[in-house]
Amino acid sequence: MANVLIIGATSLMGQTAAKFFLDKTDDNITLMARYTDLLTIDEKRERVFQGDIIDENILDDAMKGIDVVIVSLDSNEERLIQKIIDAMDKYGVKRFLFLTSMGLCNEVPVTNGASGNLTDEKILAPYKQVVGVIEASDLNYTIIRPTWLDDGKDVDNYEVIASGKQAETDEVSRGSVADLIVRLAHNDKLGAHDSLAISRKA
Repeated sequence: MANVLIIGATSLMGQTAAKFFLDKTDDNITLMARYTDLLTIDEKRERVFQGDIIDENILDDAMKGIDVVIVSLDSNEERLIQKIIDAMDKYGVKRFLFLTSMGLCNEVPVTNGASGNLTDEKILAPYKQVVGVIEASDLNYTIIRPTWLDDGKDVDNYEVIASGKQAETDEVSRGSVADLIVRLAHNDKLGAHDSLAISRKA
């Protein structure tokens, strides 16, 4: 059993991951987000912290007793990620799973005559900077780069793509990404110090 903290818990991916942990594990889940009113909570296994990452007191309280931190944020500011890393270091938490943009490693296939990758450096720069901060840390991190997310019902029909290789498709279900997150959370050697893309099998 692990104690899992999901930061960005109200995002669609954060909510999907939380449901997978509840359904497929006996883990205890801590949910942290700025606005938590819409969350439905299993009071036996979940607890909620409402607040912003910049509030060190709330972040510290949420981090106590945690084994794995999962981050699914809309914002890609270096200072926010650094605050999470600092809190993890403070409480001796090592396993860090971070969801970021597709296309960082040119893994998205070209479809319909248009490039599937994010080639605009202005768009990619914040993502790359945040990933650089994580890679420079002493954490046991895994960067997760989903292709286009959809609400498909398939969970097991996905592949993990190593850096530098192209995916077979340009989409993947949120359930598949959540399944990978659960696997990574329970195996600290899987994807350790690595950046993994995930897409639906063709």
